[in-house]
Amino acid sequence: TTPVTVFTGFLGAGKTTTILNVLKRVNPEYNIVLLKNEFGDAETDSALVRESHVQVSEMTNGCLCCVLVGQMKRALEEIKEKFQPDRIIIETSGSAFPAPIAWQIREMESSGFHLDAILTVIDCINFCGYEDTSYTARLQAQYTDLILLNKWEHISERQLDIVIDHVNELNTDTPKINVDSNTGINPEVVFGLDTSLFSLAERESAEYSDERFHSHHSQEVDLIEVVRE
Repeated sequence: TTPVTVFTGFLGAGKTTTILNVLKRVNPEYNIVLLKNEFGDAETDSALVRESHVQVSEMTNGCLCCVLVGQMKRALEEIKEKFQPDRIIIETSGSAFPAPIAWQIREMESSGFHLDAILTVIDCINFCGYEDTSYTARLQAQYTDLILLNKWEHISERQLDIVIDHVNELNTDTPKINVDSNTGINPEVVFGLDTSLFSLAERESAEYSDERFHSHHSQEVDLIEVVRE
């Protein structure tokens, strides 16, 4: 069975950097494949990821939680056949709610995939600005196994306390850890969590089928592509 770890977090939270911080401390012989979802045409951050010892597969021009959710199954099957990974990490687009992704993985348990954890990266510099206006950012903070506080070194202790207070208003019980950009994150902290979130029995929940969730991209995301000629 191949464990799957899902990293989510709002636009600009620093998911790729956080994943790299985890990979710093992973044994190079531990075969990890990163499935990276970009919302838009540009392939961003991937060159940086390729400098590490992981294989990278990309899904562009749509979000895994809605437009591409059906294609994710094929992508995971292809990754397993081609790379035979010890673990797959999925990096969602910043506008993704992880529930449909989690359900897709749970449906694939008979094919040898296991949803291990959903991890949310919080941008400590900007979270208090967008959690009031982004339904998706609030959901990401609420439904997660671990909250990774990123960019905390760039704000004061008082500002960090305020961020944590805001996060706690959404999710008091989930553990929260600071991401140290120098030492990285111990893989034992984020791997092997065996999440109980988003069971298939919960799929028909009224909250998950809320109209605001299905229209979240149109409400929250504007894409601007700059092309250098």
